[in-house]
Amino acid sequence: MKQIDITLYGQNIWGNMAKTECISNRNACIRDMIVAYDADICCFQECNPKTSRMGETAIELLLQDTYEEVPTEAGKNNYTPVFYRRDRFCVLESGFTAYEGLNDTGSKSITWAVMEEKESGVRFGICSTHFWWKSTGEADNAQRLENAAVLLDRIYDLKDRYDIPVFATGDLNCGKNASQGEEPYLWLKDRLIDVRLAADETTDAFTHHSYPRRDENNVYHATLNPPRSILDHFFAVEHPNVHLNSFSVDNSAVSRCSSDHSPMIVKATVQGE
Repeated sequence: MKQIDITLYGQNIWGNMAKTECISNRNACIRDMIVAYDADICCFQECNPKTSRMGETAIELLLQDTYEEVPTEAGKNNYTPVFYRRDRFCVLESGFTAYEGLNDTGSKSITWAVMEEKESGVRFGICSTHFWWKSTGEADNAQRLENAAVLLDRIYDLKDRYDIPVFATGDLNCGKNASQGEEPYLWLKDRLIDVRLAADETTDAFTHHSYPRRDENNVYHATLNPPRSILDHFFAVEHPNVHLNSFSVDNSAVSRCSSDHSPMIVKATVQGE
């Protein structure tokens, strides 16, 4: 049986920001981390077309030498895109779902794809997602639970139709120390594998922290405030053809310059026919 090792990268890149802010050096920091980890698949949230995708610092331009964006009907209005190494993988099927109900600017969504490694033919699925964020009442939590149910349906659709391992990652706006509570995360944890808990090597590091601060030269710097919660998660569906080697969170100074969310990096081994 053939097998491949893959590196998955997931991060909310803080594109839904105040009009007084700018991208500046932040997308370059993200690009540098992706290069350092030699990521195969990159899943983003808050990839706002009016900020993260604008001008010379547009994230797709900074990645274009190596990475291709998974095509979807949302085009550049996709806030949850997936990028992949074009030299190694091809896309067999892909799509986009904007969550119904509470959804600011259509940014809460799922981008999904079935990937095939060109050399081996080994396949796997990937989903990038962002759940509703507010914590003002029960309607907000109910919206996140609905987001979770839609995501789970998509994951199992890909698994069942292709008989492949499927990974899902994103900012779920719920989890340890979160003002939004943990219920939608725990609901998914009961039905999927939490990679953080199952990987051979792992960490309990938080993923959400204070915003980086911009100086008078419009350059962002990491704040000294410690991380404060876990809003971002990595899941995998139960499947015999996947082994979870490691889960890590990058809370370095470069990471804390780039966003208020730190990237998660997963290394896995996937088997195929």
